[in-house]
Amino acid sequence: MLMQNLVTKNLGHLEEGDRVEPKRRLLEVKRVLAPTDLTPDGRKAVEYAVALAEHFSARLTLLSVYEIPTTGDDAWMFGCVVDLCRKNAQMALDAFCEEIKKEYPKTDSVLRCGVPAEEIISVAEDLDIDLIVISTHNCGWFSRLIQGSDAEQVLRHAPCPTLIVRQEEHDFVATD
Repeated sequence: MLMQNLVTKNLGHLEEGDRVEPKRRLLEVKRVLAPTDLTPDGRKAVEYAVALAEHFSARLTLLSVYEIPTTGDDAWMFGCVVDLCRKNAQMALDAFCEEIKKEYPKTDSVLRCGVPAEEIISVAEDLDIDLIVISTHNCGWFSRLIQGSDAEQVLRHAPCPTLIVRQEEHDFVATD
């Protein structure tokens, strides 16, 4: 009786057999960020990101973050190594982005240098991202205990919802 009174109070009088349709809320996703390390392991998360971007007709941004390798004290050599790393990372990201654009044309890419989790969060803030789709790799328990994973750090600090795609999990089935 209490439930009926609450329903009647909130929705007006209902006859027996009347159906109450739940209020539908529209979820608007305009920008999806897919961080990728450009390895086959990271491909699964990008596939999810493409499917979600396509579903919402959202802009998809592929993000690759490279880290500067540490070298000796020779500044000239260090500058060459950094430049070579940047060029190689940009070429690999451009090639991957062109491949994804064939499947989903509303795709662009961003290359950043730094700590992956920090750069992912920074790009999400800079581009006003609505959803991050990131993969997590199967790393050992000891390294996860010591430093945590990039996906875990992103999940804790991201300015928007984050979907973590694990390599060894149940996959969604695509339907037309």
